[in-house]
Amino acid sequence: MKYLSTFFACILTVFVVFSTAQAAEKIRFATPPWPGVEVKTEVATQLLETLGYSTEQLQVGTSITYNGFKSGEVDAFLAGWVPQQDPMLNPLLEEGVVEIAQTNLDTAVISLCVPRFVAEAGVTSFADLDAHADKFNHHIYNIEAGSGMHTNMEEIIQNDVAGLGDWEQTGVTTPVMLKEVMTKANNGEWVVFGCWKPHWMNLMMDMVYLEPVPGIEKYASNSKVHTVVRSDLKDTDPEVYRFLTQLKVNVQIQSEWIRDYGQQEIAIDKVARDWIAANKETVSQWLDGVKAADGAPAMEKIDAAF
Repeated sequence: MKYLSTFFACILTVFVVFSTAQAAEKIRFATPPWPGVEVKTEVATQLLETLGYSTEQLQVGTSITYNGFKSGEVDAFLAGWVPQQDPMLNPLLEEGVVEIAQTNLDTAVISLCVPRFVAEAGVTSFADLDAHADKFNHHIYNIEAGSGMHTNMEEIIQNDVAGLGDWEQTGVTTPVMLKEVMTKANNGEWVVFGCWKPHWMNLMMDMVYLEPVPGIEKYASNSKVHTVVRSDLKDTDPEVYRFLTQLKVNVQIQSEWIRDYGQQEIAIDKVARDWIAANKETVSQWLDGVKAADGAPAMEKIDAAF
């Protein structure tokens, strides 16, 4: 009996150690340098941390993100823009590496834009660009290399769609791109650039979205933004998974986040915390049926902390 008690004590010790190790594992969110996604991820991680779940934000671009899913280094991604990211996302879906937990934003738009004075001069479509190539210096300003937008524009150029075969693009972070674009526009210079909704650029810049032409469907389109997670998250972290399947925003919410953080430069942790405190009804929908790490109802923890 003494040996049997010792045996069960050992088993219990191993179980406790294993459970503690599991609880200590971090949920790793990939976060590209896009203000709306950065705040969305910060809101999600503040909520999860308050519930007792450990998180980590990995500041990486989209191509590294999808490779990270494949190597097991990324657990969740709140910025699966499609169809722009389909070439990176679809193979992992087919291989069973990831799954789409939710479409967290279903009214996004991506295209190329020009200042309104350029549109009024006759450039209202992708088809109009090459006729005025010299005024644009055969140049498109875009976000960073490795992003779906940059990769798809590279394909458009390589395929000479709309006569853009002799054009080139610059890929930089969103703030750097928009600073350059706004400087040129304010100086009356012609400029064409990657643009999307939701974003503060739509509130702060007098700009026009160019009409699409055949061959640019992967770049310019009405888009959706998916929450992408590793395929076994539902098994290893069911409460986190349930939360992520219920997290959904609209253009108004995300535009406010982008304005406050990306344009007004309010600290990201404050933007997220203030929004959570002022929007408990929405948060409660995201956390419906979710338990904290200690088994308590999620909203009890949130109400106490915010």
